[in-house]
Order: sequence, then structure tokens, then C-alpha cells
Amino acid sequence: MIVISDTTPVISLLKADRLELLRELYGTVLMPEAVYKELTENPVYIKEAEIIKKTHFLSVARVENTTSVNILRAITGLDAGESEALILYGEQRADLLLMDERKGRSVAKQLNIMFMGTVGILMLAFDKNLL
Repeated sequence: MIVISDTTPVISLLKADRLELLRELYGTVLMPEAVYKELTENPVYIKEAEIIKKTHFLSVARVENTTSVNILRAITGLDAGESEALILYGEQRADLLLMDERKGRSVAKQLNIMFMGTVGILMLAFDKNLL
């Protein structure tokens, strides 16, 4: 299963001390470079950045079609991380996108992208007796 993540699910699970749920549910989770930068270069997340850098089941993937990212950003107003996550989903032929932001999820729905937010991750983990 190929899973792509935006920033918020990762930071939310990290803050709840449940980041390992991503590994337990999905194995490796890919994140586009813009998401990785948001997680590791934002001074608000200094402690979290060090954890993210050392977490081996979170893997950074480069988006090939940056033109599509730029067009998506211009048309939708989404940020770089959300836009790259949506484009990377298609490029990787992913099975699931992890995203919480309403606007991004709305675009994902229009593009027929399977998505799940942090609450969905927690509910799935509960159903699988991981919580």
C-alpha cells in the first residue's frame, strides 16, 4: 500500500505521541519535499523536527511534475505541501492520502483521491486494537 501524507496528520500524531501508528498501519509513509520542509524547518516545530528527521518509516519523495503543483496552487489556493501531496498521490499511484485540511480534502474529493484524516487514522488504529 502506498500512502502519502500532508503535514497536519504527521504533526497531530506526533503531538499525541502516536506517530508510530503510521508505521503500524501502513509501513512506510511518503511525504513530498514541501511537507518535509514544513515539518523540519518551521521554528514552531523544533523538537518535532528532530523526531521527524530520525523517523525511518517517513520517507521523502520528490514531485516530478512541478508545473502541475504550481497550477494547482494557483487555481485552488492550497499551500505547497498540500499541492505536492495531491500531485505526488497521482505520480506514485498511491492508495491513500492523509490530509486534514478541508480545502485540500475538497480538492482530493474532486480528483477522486482516497483520503483520510487524523481522526480516521485513530479510528482505524482503534479498530485494529492498536490503541
